[in-house]
Amino acid sequence: MKRCIGLLLTVIIFFGTIQHVCAKPNDEPLKRLVLTLLAPKIQEQINQYYISKLTVSPTYAPFLDGTDVDVKYHSSHIDVQVKTIPYVGPHLDVGLDSMRFSIDNSGSVVVLEYKHIRDYDLPPNWQEIIKTRKTNGKLTEKSSK
Repeated sequence: MKRCIGLLLTVIIFFGTIQHVCAKPNDEPLKRLVLTLLAPKIQEQINQYYISKLTVSPTYAPFLDGTDVDVKYHSSHIDVQVKTIPYVGPHLDVGLDSMRFSIDNSGSVVVLEYKHIRDYDLPPNWQEIIKTRKTNGKLTEKSSK
């Protein structure tokens, strides 16, 4: 009996001194995966917005500074908010844009929202790609020759 009590106390003390370690899940690989899978949809949204603004389609760098992703997991779908800075040429920023996507459990992606937040000025040697210009507060179409 004393042996059982001693063994029980030893087990209790042993397990009582072990600290539970709960590792926080690293979301970075999951966010990278989501960005990789959404890349065609993100580029499609960028193309749709800038087609009337620029003669060349900007691209974006999903894994460099300037692209943020926020992922919210639900039982029936995943909500993804992407904020990115599209660029042309040698990484000349043209704007700041935000997009929201919903991905259902079958993998179907729906674009919920696209917001253009702001424009960035291009240097003088890249001005020729701008389709519309502001002159005295009015938008004017660039004449094509």
